[in-house]
Amino acid sequence: MAVYQGARLRTTAAPAGRITPRQARAAAPAPVATTPRVRPMGLLMAATVGATILGLVYLTQTLDSNATSTEIYLMEKESGDLFGRTRSLQIQIMETADSDEVIRRAKKQKLKRLDGIDVLPAP
Repeated sequence: MAVYQGARLRTTAAPAGRITPRQARAAAPAPVATTPRVRPMGLLMAATVGATILGLVYLTQTLDSNATSTEIYLMEKESGDLFGRTRSLQIQIMETADSDEVIRRAKKQKLKRLDGIDVLPAP
């Protein structure tokens, strides 16, 4: 039996009125109208993608929270250091501005005490 290699199967059903036996054999069967269904592999892929997205969102939130907590801790530590330094500088200023200390240092530099304060009028 000789077969023609260029022959193709019909994808649509032949009209019912003029079908010859030869045409009937070459016609493809009509597709059965079924509702599309979700295959298990597709459902598994969708669940995997959904779980991955939820995991990435959770990871992002956790890392942002930890970074913020660390930044707050470092700023509180720096604030405490600055407060302590400010307090020590205030104490040093009080010790340096003590009137007895000022008089002693002025005498050491051979400065004289002014008698009175002269207020000059503004021009």
